[in-house]
Amino acid sequence: MKKKLHIIVWALGCLMGLSGLAGCQQDDLSPLAEEGKKVNVSLSLGTLSFEGTDTRAMAPHTPEVENLINDIWVLQFNERGILLDTKTKYFLREGEAGMYVEDFEVELITASNSTVCIVANTNNPNLSWPNNLPQFQQLLIDIQASNDLSKRDRIPMCGYWMGDVSEETKLSALLSRMITRINLVINNETDAELSDLTVSLEHVPTKAYVYPRTNQGALPDDAYTTTETFSDRFSEGIPAGESQQFYYYIAPNICTDSEKATKATITSGDKTWSVTLGNDSPETSNRNYSLYANNYYTFTLNLK
Repeated sequence: MKKKLHIIVWALGCLMGLSGLAGCQQDDLSPLAEEGKKVNVSLSLGTLSFEGTDTRAMAPHTPEVENLINDIWVLQFNERGILLDTKTKYFLREGEAGMYVEDFEVELITASNSTVCIVANTNNPNLSWPNNLPQFQQLLIDIQASNDLSKRDRIPMCGYWMGDVSEETKLSALLSRMITRINLVINNETDAELSDLTVSLEHVPTKAYVYPRTNQGALPDDAYTTTETFSDRFSEGIPAGESQQFYYYIAPNICTDSEKATKATITSGDKTWSVTLGNDSPETSNRNYSLYANNYYTFTLNLK
């Protein structure tokens, strides 16, 4: 039996995966005395804010948890976009994951107009990367949906730096997370407890773009779950007049229409409510159904 669903609050995240924000560019470029020489340079990392419009008190984890780094890939492309040597570019932290600020030395190759890309938390020292920057910018990696960050090894992130690499170079880059966080706030406005509760997400992407940019194309068909949905069943119900929050970490859904948009379905007994998620509110004309990286979206649903 379909029941009435009323969305009273729509809080959307601010897109922070912009190329101008997730990347840093050297301001003063000068000719290099010797190109092709291996040098040790200083690398400093930070993370972009996980942006949204609700309060941190509503969030499921502290900022420190969402910024942990376990491993780092450093990839250097020359001015023609060709990948240079990567043999010594994987760094694995020993022990527990560290905080988001990281300063260390990395061996690069002196080159003009380089693009240095940093990919964190792949948990794979044997990845095979594209040999050119345009292909890297379109690369998709697997992302596993989760409703509990503690069950995930890490949040994958990427950032980049552009400029001349020399012995005096000091690189700094901001990392953008390759995930979207969905906050569902469910208000029980029926006259009975919502028991035997199931929350399901359909059209959940299983792949995400690595490179942070705003003009990525729509995800391919094979980047989505097929016959299965990502769902949770809860033994405790929601009493009449009360609320419950649910959190999900998924790959960003870059789509062009409602057919591939992520949908949330709440079921209690023979009652079902469904809503299509997206960057714009449901009443928006020409609605944008995408859910962007490095954002959290809060959807408050009144179930009547």
